[in-house]
Amino acid sequence: MAGLLPLQDARAQVLATALPLVEVERVPLGRACGRHLAAAIHSDGEWPATDRSAMDGFALAAGASGLPAGSELPVIGESLAGAPFAGVVPAGAAVRIMTGAVVPAGVDTVVPVEASSGFGGARVTFPLAIAAGMNIRRRGSELAAGQRVLAAGHRIDAAAIGVLAVLGHQEVVVRRRPRVAIVATGDEVVPIHETPAPHQVRESNSWAVAAQIEACGGEALRLGIAPDEPVALQRLLAQGLAAADVLVTIGGVSKGTHDLVHGALAALGMQTVFHGIDLKPGKPTLFGTITSGAAAADAPRWVFGLPGNPASTFTVFDLLVRPLLLRLAGGEAGDWTAVAKVSTGWKANSRLQASVARLRLGADGKVVVELLRPSASGDPFALLHGDVYALIPGQVPGQVPGQVAPGAEVAVSIVGRADGVRLP
Repeated sequence: MAGLLPLQDARAQVLATALPLVEVERVPLGRACGRHLAAAIHSDGEWPATDRSAMDGFALAAGASGLPAGSELPVIGESLAGAPFAGVVPAGAAVRIMTGAVVPAGVDTVVPVEASSGFGGARVTFPLAIAAGMNIRRRGSELAAGQRVLAAGHRIDAAAIGVLAVLGHQEVVVRRRPRVAIVATGDEVVPIHETPAPHQVRESNSWAVAAQIEACGGEALRLGIAPDEPVALQRLLAQGLAAADVLVTIGGVSKGTHDLVHGALAALGMQTVFHGIDLKPGKPTLFGTITSGAAAADAPRWVFGLPGNPASTFTVFDLLVRPLLLRLAGGEAGDWTAVAKVSTGWKANSRLQASVARLRLGADGKVVVELLRPSASGDPFALLHGDVYALIPGQVPGQVPGQVAPGAEVAVSIVGRADGVRLP
């Protein structure tokens, strides 16, 4: 394919076509994990709402000059998390206090129980000098009233669920999940419950893609296998366009005599944005939009034609489809860069290569990216061993053309898998 589009240009063109979906819905907090907030979340008051103890110990008034080592005070009560001390603690007295309990009036410090003679008895002794201001979480020190806590578009994870619960949100307003229809193609492809003949393969790609869609916040709809026959293929593609925001096809986008997907999509009104990218694996990738006509219904549709080899399908999804789905859901893809150390000899390619890689700790304690041995795009098993993708330029500065020596370090872009990056 002449005029292959650079990967970063392809990503930019994909993202330029879409804004977040306008539809929102209210979901119970227990079903909000993985969704994207439709509006910012603000604190409904100061946090903590009162002064709170940060330690188990004794609450007392040390005063501006503090208390000298060896001070002994009477213990006049206690403040528990669920039962605060009711009165004012006078100078020269102390109350037992537990972590998270309200700091009583008159108190300016909390002394840890470890720095005292202990909880037993009516009096307590402090062997060390005491200064004011210790171990108190002051009212409003963590959040001011009305402060923004979570931005619109934030993807809700377990930590956000906890914060939303703290702020009293039993329900959350989130963006609608992008609906993605998946159509696998090819006469050689059979359902996974069948035993394939020597010339056939089980249709595994749509299962992996459906899991990738769900992992990055979309709603997957597997429509089955389309044969290499124009009428039946077009019928199934039209069904996908009618049912979803995004249509993902698998296979049939190269230049073979039975690669019919591009023509069938064009007949349904797709405008091609690009067809062919400078990437290994994934060269024949197709992307287009449908903005008018019967297939567009009342909203735009986005179409990806992914190559049929498992590594190609999986990789191109993460590099191009995943960013679009995150954008439609109101979020953003967060890619970053690192230094990759090549653990084995590497034969560079003329095209940019997306290598499955894993993160590990180097001898200096820093996280580095370890490239895995290259594998064929038809090999689904290599995907099991990596956490991220390293984007390796076709020509590596300072190396013999076409070769990367073991131990060489290469600056690479790192794109996390749809289900997250695992740090060592």
